[in-house]
Amino acid sequence: MSINVTEEEFYEMLWFRSSMVFTDKEKELIKNAKVCVVGVGGTGGIASEQLIRGGVGNITLVDPDIFELTNINRQHFCTISTVGMKKVEAAKERLLDVNPFIKIKTFENGIDKNNAKEILKEIDIVIDASDNKSAHYPLHRIAKELKIPVISRAHTIPDFTFGAKANLWDYRDEGVSTREEDENSPTASIPLEEVTEEQFKAKDKKVHEEFNEIYSRLFKSKYANKLLLSENEPPADFFENYEKNRDKLVQGTNWGPAVTITGTFFATIAINLIINSKNIFLGPISIKADPKFPGIVDQREIK
Repeated sequence: MSINVTEEEFYEMLWFRSSMVFTDKEKELIKNAKVCVVGVGGTGGIASEQLIRGGVGNITLVDPDIFELTNINRQHFCTISTVGMKKVEAAKERLLDVNPFIKIKTFENGIDKNNAKEILKEIDIVIDASDNKSAHYPLHRIAKELKIPVISRAHTIPDFTFGAKANLWDYRDEGVSTREEDENSPTASIPLEEVTEEQFKAKDKKVHEEFNEIYSRLFKSKYANKLLLSENEPPADFFENYEKNRDKLVQGTNWGPAVTITGTFFATIAINLIINSKNIFLGPISIKADPKFPGIVDQREIK
């Protein structure tokens, strides 16, 4: 099915259900904003669709990867028909099906120290959902140089849950350190053009080792059965098998609802930045845990 509407008519309908959320001026700001999404699989893919459905009219998609069947548990652009496709091409097709009037640029070779400035030169906001330091660190360095805010994920492990949170590096402020500096990376003191791929990979390896060490302690905690296995008894040799295979753990910790929530947070923060607001609540703002589950309290804001 296709519809025959003008761009003006389309945006009138797009804004219809949120007409009381945004002013006309804010709608124009959102429509004209130029957002770059680096990594359009899970978090980035969800964020990009939320942005387009929210009225953003210009988006740049960056990802060198293709969709695989293992992505289907959490990545909304991954379907049976898109397995094997370049992620940016599948994303472009999907987003144009949502809004045929948007302007899309795609970079199917990803972002690195050689092309970061070219990709970001006309961007207003960056959503960084990439998976490796050879993308993260050049992106953040160039964004700081160009004074572009970056919303990026920093995986965290709260006391009893798995998750990820959205972090904002607002490089419009001169005093903001880069992600590279915040993570105490040895590469931070090296000119970008001199950093090697091996040095980026060494930092990635270090991060994975730290994750596995933390997860190992979590699995051994007295809450592990309740946390991971819905209070059922674990299968025979569960924890022993985990210890033998924990080097693979980081590749297996992505769960659909958590990724969806994180991508939605990213999109909400981006809209807040575009309209210079901190008070948009478009959905539940409080999550109440089981009171018998200690250590989890109401979560009322994203930090």
